[in-house]
Amino acid sequence: MSPVALGRAELVALVDEARRAPSVHNIQPARWSIDGARIALRADPNRALPIADPTGHDVRVSLGASCEGMAIALARGGYVAGEVEVAAPGIVATESSAAASAPPSMPTLATTSSASSPIAWISLDRGARPDRLAASVLRRAAYRGNFARTDPATIDRLARALEPAEHVVVRDRARIRELARLADRASGEFLLDPGYWRETWQWLRLSRSDPRWDRDGLNAESLALSGVELALGRVLMAPPAFEAMRKLGLAGPLISERSKIESAAALVLFTAPGNEDPFDTGRSFYRAWLEVTASGLALCPISALADSTPANDEIRRLFAIAAGRRLVNVFRVGAAPAGFPRRLTPRLPAEELVTAS
Repeated sequence: MSPVALGRAELVALVDEARRAPSVHNIQPARWSIDGARIALRADPNRALPIADPTGHDVRVSLGASCEGMAIALARGGYVAGEVEVAAPGIVATESSAAASAPPSMPTLATTSSASSPIAWISLDRGARPDRLAASVLRRAAYRGNFARTDPATIDRLARALEPAEHVVVRDRARIRELARLADRASGEFLLDPGYWRETWQWLRLSRSDPRWDRDGLNAESLALSGVELALGRVLMAPPAFEAMRKLGLAGPLISERSKIESAAALVLFTAPGNEDPFDTGRSFYRAWLEVTASGLALCPISALADSTPANDEIRRLFAIAAGRRLVNVFRVGAAPAGFPRRLTPRLPAEELVTAS
C-alpha cells in the first residue's frame, strides 16, 4: 500500500475521536498537525503540571494515550496506522520535592524538544479493519462515585483479558480495604501540600458558570460530587480555606476516597516494564482502560498509590510485583449505575487541537 496524505478536515475528524483519550487531570496536552504524508503529535507547553509532574512523566504518558487514540481513530476511518516514530525523551534534573518523592521504579523522563518539535509521527495507509476496542472509546469515562453490585463473573473475564499484560487484579476484600486506607495516606502526601493543591485547584471546575466547565480539567459532574459536596467544595476546597483546614488537621476527610475505593469490586494494579518509555506506557494504559469499558465495567484511577514512594513500595511488596516491572497506576473497578456515563468528560474542540505545524 502507498502512503496516504490527509487534508485538514480529515485530520480534524480523526482528532475528534482521538481527543477522547485520557490525560492527567484532563489537561489535554496533545496537539496534531499534518507533516507531509504523516500525522505529527506535539505537546502544548502551556498544558503541564510543573508541581505534580515536574519531570513530565505523566504528560508523556498522556501523549502516548493520545497516540493510541489516534491509531484507533485511524482504524475506524479505514486507515492503517503504520510506523509510529517516537522522539526520544531526555532525563530531566530537578530539585523539586515532587520529583524527589517520585517512586524509584518510575522513570523521570520528559520531552526535551521544543514546543515546535513533534513528540511522534504516525504514517498511514488505507485498508484497515476497525480496532476491536473502538466501540468503547465513546463510552469510556472515569467513574468517581460508589460502585454498584458487580457480577463476579464479569471480574473473572476482565482478569483473563488483562492477564497477558501482567496487570494484577485484586479481589480480596481485606486487601481492598487495606489499599483504601493506604490511598488516603498517599493522597495526603500530595493534596495536603499547599503548592500541589493550588495547582490542582486550577484544574477543578466547580461552577457551571466557569467558562472552562465543558472544556478541560475536572468539573463537578465528572467528579460525581453530590449537591452537599459541591456546596462545601466551593468554599472549603478553595486554596485559602483548604490551607486553613490543613493547618487544623481537618483537610484529610475532605479528600478521603476510602468508602468509594472500598465499594469497588476489584482493584487493578497497572504495571509496565521498568525501562519502558512512558509514551509506550500511555498507549498500553489507554488500551487497558478500554478493556475495562468493553467488559461493561467502569473505573477510576487512584494515582496517588503509584505516585507515593512508600505506597508504591508497599504494594510491590504485598503483591510481589516483579523487579523488572514498575507500578504505574491503580484502578478501582466495578459496575457503575445505569446510564453512566451520562455525559462525556469535558474536551477541547477538535479544531483547537489541530495546528498549522
